[in-house]
Amino acid sequence: MKIIHGSLRGLLQEVKDRKVEAVRVAALMQSDAMASGVPRYSSWIVVSALVDWDQWVEWRQVVGRGRAEITEDGATVPERITALTKGRLAEVRERVTGAGLGIKDGIIAHDAEAMDGVLD
Repeated sequence: MKIIHGSLRGLLQEVKDRKVEAVRVAALMQSDAMASGVPRYSSWIVVSALVDWDQWVEWRQVVGRGRAEITEDGATVPERITALTKGRLAEVRERVTGAGLGIKDGIIAHDAEAMDGVLD
């Protein structure tokens, strides 16, 4: 079972209350096709942590959305979204470490969850 938090502060407090030492933090990208056929990318920051044997907590935030940039090599993620995501990821990591928690890469997700990849 997943507990979804509306705020990062709430997730961090629950994790600390349950004596969890580290959370998973990831910047992820999803894509979908628009009517024009051009991909649209959505960038997310996701924080998750296992709090019990079959229970985890999660907070996620959309950072940006936009149409792919089309180049000779094909569709790419717009630089604006990449820059916004990297900046927001750094802020979230700082808040997590400021709360006294460790950071692990990746996310905890249900088997049906689908993501296109991690933004490095």
